[in-house]
Amino acid sequence: MPCYRCDRVQTDPGPGAGPPWARGIVDGTQILICPECQETDADWVSDLETCPRCGSTRLSIVMGSRVCRQCNNDW
Repeated sequence: MPCYRCDRVQTDPGPGAGPPWARGIVDGTQILICPECQETDADWVSDLETCPRCGSTRLSIVMGSRVCRQCNNDW
């Protein structure tokens, strides 16, 4: 899956790699943000959906449901 912002393709991190790729949900689709886009665009988090229970952006999609990795809310 490519980066949501720049379409860069994710590769396996090498030794001493920088920050990891971030995961989130935008418009009902799970996306990835590369480390470079995380560093150059501080506003990338504002695009992400949030958990209706706790407000976290640490979400994933499992079997068609959104699941919060912070509070385990499933909707």
